[in-house]
Amino acid sequence: MKRIIALTLILTLLLCGCGGGKTEAPKVEATQPATTVPETTEEPTTEPTTEATEPPVYRNPLNGEIIDEPYTDRLFACTISNMQENIPHVNLCKADVVFESYVNMNNIVRCLALFSNVEDVEAIGSIRSTRPIFNDLAQHYGLIVAHAGGSHTALNDALERNIENFNIENWEKVTQYVTTSYRDKEYKRSYENSLFAIGSGLKEYAEYAGYSMSLERDYGFRFTEDGVPAGGVDAPEITIHLNYKQAKKDTIMLYDEELGKYAWKQYGKIMQDQISGETEAFTNVLILSADVTNEGLYHYADFDAGGTGYYANGGKLIPITWTCAGEREPFNFYTEDGQELEIGVGNTYIAILPADGSVEY
Repeated sequence: MKRIIALTLILTLLLCGCGGGKTEAPKVEATQPATTVPETTEEPTTEPTTEATEPPVYRNPLNGEIIDEPYTDRLFACTISNMQENIPHVNLCKADVVFESYVNMNNIVRCLALFSNVEDVEAIGSIRSTRPIFNDLAQHYGLIVAHAGGSHTALNDALERNIENFNIENWEKVTQYVTTSYRDKEYKRSYENSLFAIGSGLKEYAEYAGYSMSLERDYGFRFTEDGVPAGGVDAPEITIHLNYKQAKKDTIMLYDEELGKYAWKQYGKIMQDQISGETEAFTNVLILSADVTNEGLYHYADFDAGGTGYYANGGKLIPITWTCAGEREPFNFYTEDGQELEIGVGNTYIAILPADGSVEY
């Protein structure tokens, strides 16, 4: 019994001795003080990103060639005879666009040649008098027209339409420094068919007359580097029968692989320039069926009504439609499914085909 009490006392003393020392504080790991970030409403700064953009492409509005800046010069037009006795032409192949149309009763057919850089063409012709149907085209395209006079009907019509035009007969020479034309004495022509325009003189004359030399507008042509129409039928030879009542005249376009153009054949032969001997040929051929009527002596066309037609390039041909939004608006061309027609870069021949006319290919 005494041994049990003694052991109990010893155990109690031992327990009390263990609890009498210092109590260790619990370990706490050190932490960094919290950092307060002030609120801000500013967006984070980022470097601006710039996407590479293609420079704009400017084209000559009549031939589609790429130029350095928008074209704002005035277009000039010359009225050129296309009767058999008045060919060959001079520099007609340097025009950007050539319209061929009946202008008179009695089978009189002429061309209206449009130039975007007329000052670069030394001679143009032969020049004949203007006609109402040419005044109409000039109104649609904002042209300055050079011609060899005209009847009271044609000149009064130009005045009523506010067409800027002038007679380049030698007797209308303005100053000793401005010469708009010359008479060709080397070739045997009748006097009335011997007048030729001087391109630089036409521009100088127009400036002297006070015509505006700047005009920025749409001329209706849309261009592509390859103008061969997709899905076109083979058309290496196109015959355009320019028939109006009793008047009949054929224009034939023959595709020349070497030139990459349609050579112009009429009156039984390929047209060649009188001075250079160059074949008269066109990258694009447009044939526009139009409502052509006759009032007295002269032909008129209802261009505002538009119509159907054909387009050929590279030996291929497709049917098209064409429209005009108003008397001072250009013609617009479309494929049969309503898409804008894109023509090839180069010069263009346009036939105005009366209802009696037809096309073979």
